[in-house]
Amino acid sequence: MVIGYDEVEAFLTCPRKFYFTRKDGAVYSTISENFLKLGFSVENPVVVCEIEGAKLISTPDLVVKEGEGWKIILRKKAKRFKEKYALEATFHALVFTRSGLEISGIEVVSDNFSRRMENWKNLIPVVEDILAAMINMKDDPEPRVGKHCRYCDFLEECEKTLLDKKSLMLVNGIGKETYRTFYEIGIETLDDLANADSRILEKFFGKEKSRRFIIAARAFLENRVIMITPPRVLPEGIVVDIEYHPSEERDFLYGFLVDDEYKYFLLEEGKYALVYFLNSLEDGATFYHYHGPEKKKILSIIGKNRKFNFIDVFSILRQHFVFPVMSYSLKRIAKYLGYKWRTSLNGYEILSLYEKWKRTRNEELLQQMLLYNEDDVRATKKVLDFLKAHSSFS
Repeated sequence: MVIGYDEVEAFLTCPRKFYFTRKDGAVYSTISENFLKLGFSVENPVVVCEIEGAKLISTPDLVVKEGEGWKIILRKKAKRFKEKYALEATFHALVFTRSGLEISGIEVVSDNFSRRMENWKNLIPVVEDILAAMINMKDDPEPRVGKHCRYCDFLEECEKTLLDKKSLMLVNGIGKETYRTFYEIGIETLDDLANADSRILEKFFGKEKSRRFIIAARAFLENRVIMITPPRVLPEGIVVDIEYHPSEERDFLYGFLVDDEYKYFLLEEGKYALVYFLNSLEDGATFYHYHGPEKKKILSIIGKNRKFNFIDVFSILRQHFVFPVMSYSLKRIAKYLGYKWRTSLNGYEILSLYEKWKRTRNEELLQQMLLYNEDDVRATKKVLDFLKAHSSFS
């Protein structure tokens, strides 16, 4: 088994995802280790050690000579230091020390902060326990439901596993506290919830939430979409999706679907073309987006005096329909409706792709980014078409 810090983070987020994606293969000593033992500082070194038959790989951003040992430097783009960085730093230190490289210190740096880790040795037992749990994992663990499920490639697999057990954790909106409340009032399965007395549930969750819980349970058990009320008739419009870089706090790609034609604007090349396009539209133009800040972003570019309409497809969908899915993310809903994604990228991976493209200006990377964004707008259109098809019943 091969374990880098990405695998550790995946395990801590969801052991089941780690179980499905764990890697095997041979890893040997690297050139980086030879340079380090000769006293050279190394950018992006690769250091390997073995623990209980597993190969651990450390790939920090920089290692520099400091006194009799080595200082590990981790570069981040966050505005503030995060506690999880301490665990990451300790993982790298553990691999280095097990490889015979003495650590003099660890520093986590960004444009906004610099933190020298003084207590990393105290966290070594914690990291060792985590690694032991990863290495000794034999059986397929229970799905762990959370926000991380939105972009997970194994979401549907987990849905099937939970559905076999008729687990309440399938229902969107049921977290640990809600689950505990259900258990206390004798509701333990989807069958229990589907047949529950709504008057009892209303005492804990209110009328509307209780109603949705019961409908959701029925949707899963019957494997169908249930319409609560028909949506209003929706006008023709332009679909928009924006790619945003959190650490840089700026947008980098705007994608539009106009009369089924995909248009894009890279802000790396300036906003002029985007502003020209938006100003060319007539007042009263309608923009459709899926649960995002598109309205705020577009109005910030051209001013609030323009008479544009913005409609959140996600909000309408959630108000009028209940789907037998764990996540109402665009990817899950559109896929349920039959949209076929042309790329396996997710919202996290697109940022890495963008970073590589900025450095290299590689045309293939750009095309992957554009394909991802075009999939987003076309998937939103797929959901919009579903809403329009049902609005005729209004």
